[in-house]
Amino acid sequence: LTKDFESHAEKEFGRKVTLSVNRVPFDGLLEKLKTAAISLTTPDVCRVNIGDMPTLAYGKTLVKLDALENFGYPDIDTLRRQFIDAAISSNIIAVKGKTNLYGLPDQTTCVALFWNKEMFRQRGKELLAAGLNPSSPPRTWDEFVSYAKALTDLDRQLYGFAMDRFLWWTFPFFNTFGADALRMENGKWRYTLDEDSGVRALQFKVDLYGKHGVEAGAWLAGSVGPDQGFMNGKYAMILNGPWRLDSFRQAKIDYGVSLIPRGPAGTSTNVGGTDMVIFRKSRHPQIAYAFLRYITSKEYQIRWSRALDQIPVRLDAIEAVAGVSNPDLRVFMEQMRTARPRPPIPNYRILDEVVSQEMELALKGLKSPA
Repeated sequence: LTKDFESHAEKEFGRKVTLSVNRVPFDGLLEKLKTAAISLTTPDVCRVNIGDMPTLAYGKTLVKLDALENFGYPDIDTLRRQFIDAAISSNIIAVKGKTNLYGLPDQTTCVALFWNKEMFRQRGKELLAAGLNPSSPPRTWDEFVSYAKALTDLDRQLYGFAMDRFLWWTFPFFNTFGADALRMENGKWRYTLDEDSGVRALQFKVDLYGKHGVEAGAWLAGSVGPDQGFMNGKYAMILNGPWRLDSFRQAKIDYGVSLIPRGPAGTSTNVGGTDMVIFRKSRHPQIAYAFLRYITSKEYQIRWSRALDQIPVRLDAIEAVAGVSNPDLRVFMEQMRTARPRPPIPNYRILDEVVSQEMELALKGLKSPA
């Protein structure tokens, strides 16, 4: 990547270009960037979590890419149509009523339903008795509950499902019930998870553990997490992302991947990933932007996808790899088209922390979902 881009940039700008790449820990990166911005020591380019984009944009630390001379598009919407909408949306941010492009997505991800085919076969009689097909996963949440009940064997501590308690992992439930965490009304954000759709979504998730008894309590402190229990053959179904495809293959698990079961609002998923940004103190913003354009090009995204089992951020790259890529990755590509972005607000992590704590109380039966 480094040598390829340096050669590409030298031809474009007629001067020698050198990339100096530094790896830094992902955890705590936002606080490090805030300190760097204050001390005027920010890098030209940085890869950041999509949830941190509004904080950086509101903090006036980023270059507005659509204001650069070499932006290359008549407007943001023209560029936007080339990307998966949920991926590019995290970069298009309105600050004080003016919308600009503050970055480009280099990695996008979501979750889908992993199901353990061996556990489905082992519980084949129970599934058939319930009128279910042991060779296929559930397509709706109602089917999901039926499958999970047939797959659960409390005597052997086998469970139909295992889940996480945090907001990001709960968005697929909220999305499939048509619930929004926040909604812009009259120029202000209003909290809307307390509407009927949000209450019903959380009630469904709570019932998987409390009422139906098909969820393993994997979200409780000290419990075996969803990933480990899935690999140990204890949890038949989990939600997870494409980053787990290789590790599950290496663990020799006979698994399948399918779309998240449909709710009242259909199938949908959450959005994760990273964006590439340019800091305002960059001495080379146009070259930095050329680098962002390079790693989000069709050609590079095809290489990225094939080498690392990743979802391309560009629609034309998805079309190019869809027929030849890993079949499980193709499911994620399809699921990604149903993704709904998280609320584009600064300090999103505070929302995540507060809501996650409240949802845990509901899961423990200490509060009603409402």
